[in-house]
Amino acid sequence: MSADASGLTTGELEALTAATRRAFSETSDPAAYVARPATEATLGEVGAWLAESGGTAALGAIIASPGFGKTLLLRVVEARLNAEGLASGTVAARPKALYLPYAGLGPTDLAIWVHGLLGRARPALEGDGDAIAALGRLGDGVDAPFTLLLDDADSMPAETIEALVTGIEAGAAPIRLLLALSPDSKGSRLLAALHALSPREFRYRDRLSPEETGAYVRARMRWAGFPDAIVDRVDHDEAQRIHALSNGVPRAIHAIAADLFETSAAFGGAEALGAKRAREDWMGRPIEDDLDL
Repeated sequence: MSADASGLTTGELEALTAATRRAFSETSDPAAYVARPATEATLGEVGAWLAESGGTAALGAIIASPGFGKTLLLRVVEARLNAEGLASGTVAARPKALYLPYAGLGPTDLAIWVHGLLGRARPALEGDGDAIAALGRLGDGVDAPFTLLLDDADSMPAETIEALVTGIEAGAAPIRLLLALSPDSKGSRLLAALHALSPREFRYRDRLSPEETGAYVRARMRWAGFPDAIVDRVDHDEAQRIHALSNGVPRAIHAIAADLFETSAAFGGAEALGAKRAREDWMGRPIEDDLDL
């Protein structure tokens, strides 16, 4: 097999390119989740809410700016709840939660979609109230409710909002909804419209520190199958650079790290990687580098 200037064969370069795409794509695979204090604190608050029984709020919302990873957090919650629900291995074992990528459906279509995704028989529905009741029967009553995780929740139509408010008894609901919302006017309006359900808010706003940025990038690279020798190139200085350009926002970190490793030059050794950094200095770098602070 031929090798290019990096010293890697064509096959090796293709494998590393594929690993780059896997590591830094906008995936919602919970296996790609990298724990850190801020996300674990949010997940802990959500978990405590979901573990409450009886008179708890029927509605919760993870509120975070775009690019912070709300979708991935929803999928992690889903995976953890379903791991509990299926842990018994008995015939009665079944999922306890379901993630939906958007909420822009009327009550009847929403209920039919959810039942279909769960492999359940299509319910007989004569109105919006029947649809909400059918969703409520997915769980095991108030003390073991089913959880719907709704992404893009501000797309929820007025008829669904009204049906939820009318059909769910706050504090005694056989179903819980966890929404993903941005801290903007649309999210605020939706929560105001659902106020009767006493929504519980989980605000996630902490950006990654430089140290967390480095650990995050390296963890994603290992998950994607990068060799340790390449993972180790994300040293303190490289982590500082990625953090400075991304401001610690996960989506921006993905874009910058993908660009860093997408070319064969980036895989060609420290000298080639240094040259790439030098070419890209116009993009900005920590001011400490120039002031030698």
